[in-house]
Amino acid sequence: MSEKETSTDSWDGLLINYLKAENLKEQEEAFACVGVNVKENDMNLDLERNEGKEKFVYSLNTTNKVFLKNNGISVPKDVIGKVITLKKVLAMNPGTKKEVDSLRISKVE
Repeated sequence: MSEKETSTDSWDGLLINYLKAENLKEQEEAFACVGVNVKENDMNLDLERNEGKEKFVYSLNTTNKVFLKNNGISVPKDVIGKVITLKKVLAMNPGTKKEVDSLRISKVE
């Protein structure tokens, strides 16, 4: 088994701190992208705040993937090293048909 694979013998790699709207202290916040993981149609960004003191995983929906592509990120790995600004928005949850707090990428630098 490779170092990145998880197993039933350890919690390593299983407890993930996913970034949610309630994690933002302000309406908009910037995060450093330090990694990207792509599996089938899913894309997650490894983000850091406060010079690496806080680490999060941000799962991108189609809207945010398209935003990255349309804003100069030609392939997913190109987002590594960029500063991603996220803003709180209300978005429709397709399962419940209700508006919920969500995050959108507003800037890539």
